[in-house]
Amino acid sequence: MKSFDPDEEGAYVEPDPDSGVQLDDDVVAIDAERALALLDLITGDLPGGGENREGQRKMVESVAAAMSRRRTTIIEAGTGIGKSLAYLIPAVMSGHRVVIATATKNLQDQLAQKDAPTVASHAKGVRVAVLKGKANYLCKNRAQSVGGAAQLSFDDGSDIPRGVAEQMRKILRWSNETETGDRDELPFEVEQRAWRQLSVTPQECLHRTNCPQGQNCFAELAKDRAAESSVLIVNTHLYASHLASGSMLLPAHEYVVFDEAHEIVDIFASLLGTSLNATRLRALAGVARPMLGPEFNERGVDLVNVADRFAASLQIQFDRNELTGLDEDCQRELARANELVFALVEGLRALTTTGADEEARKIRALGPAIHLSNDLARVNKVREGELLYISKRDREVDVEISLVDVGPRLQEDLWGSVTAILTSATIPDTLPKSLGLDATKIEHFDSPFDYQSNSLLYVPDGFPGRNEPEAEASIIKELIGLINAAGGRTLALFTNRSVMNRVAEAVMDQIDTTVLVQGTLSRQRIIEEFRDNAEASLFAVTSFWQGIDVPGHSLSLVTIDRLPFAVPNDPLAEARRALSDRPFFDVDLPRATMLLAQGVGRLIRNRSDRGVVAVLDTRLAESSYRSTMFKKLPPMKRTRDRAQVHAFLRELQRASPRTDDDTVPVRRESVE
Repeated sequence: MKSFDPDEEGAYVEPDPDSGVQLDDDVVAIDAERALALLDLITGDLPGGGENREGQRKMVESVAAAMSRRRTTIIEAGTGIGKSLAYLIPAVMSGHRVVIATATKNLQDQLAQKDAPTVASHAKGVRVAVLKGKANYLCKNRAQSVGGAAQLSFDDGSDIPRGVAEQMRKILRWSNETETGDRDELPFEVEQRAWRQLSVTPQECLHRTNCPQGQNCFAELAKDRAAESSVLIVNTHLYASHLASGSMLLPAHEYVVFDEAHEIVDIFASLLGTSLNATRLRALAGVARPMLGPEFNERGVDLVNVADRFAASLQIQFDRNELTGLDEDCQRELARANELVFALVEGLRALTTTGADEEARKIRALGPAIHLSNDLARVNKVREGELLYISKRDREVDVEISLVDVGPRLQEDLWGSVTAILTSATIPDTLPKSLGLDATKIEHFDSPFDYQSNSLLYVPDGFPGRNEPEAEASIIKELIGLINAAGGRTLALFTNRSVMNRVAEAVMDQIDTTVLVQGTLSRQRIIEEFRDNAEASLFAVTSFWQGIDVPGHSLSLVTIDRLPFAVPNDPLAEARRALSDRPFFDVDLPRATMLLAQGVGRLIRNRSDRGVVAVLDTRLAESSYRSTMFKKLPPMKRTRDRAQVHAFLRELQRASPRTDDDTVPVRRESVE
């Protein structure tokens, strides 16, 4: 009998008017037996008749009871339970709008394109909608304003590079065909600079009443569908922004489901704060100067110079490893930036425009300018419970403000307003306390997969510590042996991008199968190549520890170079440690355990999957805290015997199905 795989693709099917489940208009309590009957009906229509999963049935009953009693509930649902159906079925039977928030795009797409429509096709009156942040939708007004221009240019008047301009023209052609304007539906990879010229942020938007395209706006139409929905799918970042806005972004709802709930502490901590960098200062100067004319030209030049000095001062402070607060040089430049931004805001407010195009340009400049001014004020006056620190992404140092403890804010603004279901395959034991839900116990439902028979957890014996000089050479040697035994089919996960690149370069020169490296292709493209080439190995860092799903013979080995503890000087982790009497056990260990469990969870994705997880960090086998980590990992057989692992991988390689399609020429993606 074929098992139900929630990641399988399936077409949307409209409910037959003479079949399905008729939902009551005003449901007070959810009948668990009816919910289970709907589950049986849905799974019975799957190819092969579906599968009875005890954990899934128990989760349906738990969610139904929680929604009926308006009781926020936290559920750890092991991989393979089918948790999406387990919360969607009670959701559609609740008689109220339910918002489902996911931390990753992959799960959002799965829910929107398959799971929710599948449930809706068996329950009359259910309307499913997806809502994303405004910048994810094409702006018809901007598209119209640039659509006829022979020479495309940025808002500051500078010419757009030829490659970016060509992508913009492709987007404009697509805009005549799309029904949603959703960036994710573009049939090609788009550069951010190209999309940026044809979309708007919330601050730049003219809004429905003022925009010439307001009645046909893709973002506004998406909001209309959201207002009519019974199941609304969003990402957790948008939900956090909704809370930060005073609950103004989403339609009213009685219930919210947070899937991938292990992510929400950090998402809320960040989105309820703010960030600032020199690029935003330069961007305002570039947009405002040509609009305001000679009178403000000097202020615009000054703002660019201040931005440059601010960036240099931040870099110097970052290089000194002073990551919290701002030194005198940074504060001085920030104060001057505040004066200049205020002057430009007032100039834009007073600007007289002639015609709709000029007014639109003014609004698109004024909105972000006001937002920047507000962020500058917030950076100059950090609130109690917030932390100001600096971090570096790509080439620029950012100023960040995050909440150290999100619990009090969520207690005040969220938990009293909605009933929440929080679920994930891995829930840290500290999550209830971190979210201000101290009295809420975590319910646990085990995975239906046979980890004991199908998997091995391997920690090499006599392996050097990660900080020892010979560690990297040992990792390279170990990976070569493991990948050769597996015949490729490897997801190699790293905690550091530089280490990943060096190891990948060394390994790809000594094996005969394909090596793919994160960063050489787009995320979606590299995952597709990994799935399609049964003998490929994919080397990746943090973002691939979760949200990647490669069931079947393309993946039989997951390697992890070290336990994913936060770096010792991580400012937010340090601030959270300061609040605890047991910082390692309350802050560091739960986070590392959660990330490790997510990485380990990439291996077994269905009942027939078999394979090895190799953790190249002896602390998992020898530390005093290893038992805490093992409690959150699947019940895999454990070994430190390299020969046993190689033999098991070779057996899996021989048993893997091969077709002509599996024979892919060896291709090595170089590390850049």
